[in-house]
Amino acid sequence: MEKKTFAAMLFAAAFTLTACTNDDIPAQDNRVALQVTSGIQTRAYGNQWEAADRIGIYAFTEGTTTVADGYANIPYITQTSDADVTFAPVGTTIYLPTNGDARDIVAYYPHKQLSGDAYEVDVTDQSSQKDIDLMAAGTQTADRTDPTVAFNFVHKLSKVEITLQPGKGMTAADLEGLTVALTGQQTAGTFDVTQPTSAVSVTTGAATPITLLTNTEGTFAEGIVLPSDDYNGMSLEITLADGESVFTWPLSSATESSKFEAGKKYSYTINVNKTEISVTATITDWEPGNNGGESGYAE
Repeated sequence: MEKKTFAAMLFAAAFTLTACTNDDIPAQDNRVALQVTSGIQTRAYGNQWEAADRIGIYAFTEGTTTVADGYANIPYITQTSDADVTFAPVGTTIYLPTNGDARDIVAYYPHKQLSGDAYEVDVTDQSSQKDIDLMAAGTQTADRTDPTVAFNFVHKLSKVEITLQPGKGMTAADLEGLTVALTGQQTAGTFDVTQPTSAVSVTTGAATPITLLTNTEGTFAEGIVLPSDDYNGMSLEITLADGESVFTWPLSSATESSKFEAGKKYSYTINVNKTEISVTATITDWEPGNNGGESGYAE
C-alpha cells in the first residue's frame, strides 16, 4: 500500500470520528434538579431528622394538583442532620422544566408505597414512634431559576407524653415493668398526601385501648394518637407489673382541653402513690395542646 493511500485512509477515519463526536452524540441536556431542604426540627422521635429518613414528594403543574412528568410519591432521603437538613433522591430525580415553567411541590413523611394518594394511618403499634409520626409540608413553588424548596413539615396527628415517678408508699423499683394505656381510642384513618393542609380522616370503629411505648424503668411513656372531637370514654390507665394494681385517670377531668388536636402535644407528669395517682401536666416540644397543663387524681 502506498504511503499516500494509507495517509488518506487515516485522514478519512479521523474525519469520521470527528463527525460522529460533533454531530451524532447528543449534547448534555440543561435540566435543573429540584433541591430540597427542611429547616424544621420538630420530630416525634429525638426532635430532629435522622439518617435515612425518607419523605415522599409530589410535583404538580403550577396552580393545580395534576401530577407533572410522572413525579408522584418520589422518595427523597436525608443527607445531613444539622439545623437545615438536605434531602437527595433515592432513585428518580425530580427535574424542573427547561422552558421555565414552575412546579408546585408538596411532601409528606414517612415515605411509603401508596395505593393512589391515600396514606393509611394505623397507630395500633406504638413501638416505633417515628414510623407513625405522620407529617406533611404545604405547597412550595420552584422553577429552574429558583430550584430550592424549604419544606416546613406539620404534624398531622397528636402526641401524648407521660413522665411517671414514685409517690407515697412507692419506690422506683415498684414502677419497673408497668404499662400505660390510653383507652377509648380510634386507631385507623386516611390522609390525602396531595392535600397537605387537609386533616386526617378518622375511620370510625370500636373504641380500643392503645398501649403506649413505655421504658423498662416505668418512668416514661409516649404515644401518637389520632385527633379527636372530645375526650369521651378516654382515660389514662397505669398497670403495675403485678398486673393487679391498676390506676385510672379519666381525661374528661381535664379543665383546659377537651380533645386531641392535630399538631399538638399533651404532656403529663404522674405521681404513682400506693393507693392512687396524682396527675399534673406540662407543655413541651410540640405545639401546646392543653394550654399549660392539667391536674387531677386517679384511683
